[in-house]
Amino acid sequence: MATNRTESSRFPSNYGGGWVTPAQYITECLCVLIAKRERKDLTDNFWNNEPWNKIFVRQVGLAGKLLKQYPAEVILATLRDRRCWKINSFGAKWLLTPLLNEKQKEYDAQQVQKPETPMKKTSTVQKPRRITTGKKSLFPQLKEAEHGEKEEV
Repeated sequence: MATNRTESSRFPSNYGGGWVTPAQYITECLCVLIAKRERKDLTDNFWNNEPWNKIFVRQVGLAGKLLKQYPAEVILATLRDRRCWKINSFGAKWLLTPLLNEKQKEYDAQQVQKPETPMKKTSTVQKPRRITTGKKSLFPQLKEAEHGEKEEV
């Protein structure tokens, strides 16, 4: 558990561990599912406590194997799926594989739809331009009306 964000520790821990690796974050999410189902509370640094430390260590290894095949976003989306409410382990390939493949297809479709637009280069020195929408407020309308009356006289 890192105190600063790095390339390998890029997810914020929900349970007081600073920044964690994707495998650790995914395992935290799995432990949340297990705790919900068993109606237990997870405390800060729950992975150091007796009932959770063996589960956490084992599942981090299995999550690492899953991360070699699927991106973290796909695994997290699978864990959020309501069909995974009863999952106890990442070793349950018979349950996870069909759902992971389905979420992978959705993820790939989203990646294809995203157009890669380059960022506009804007000046940081110039003052921002005022954007007019075409509607005039009451004050300029009154000025125009006032100027229009003076010209008629």
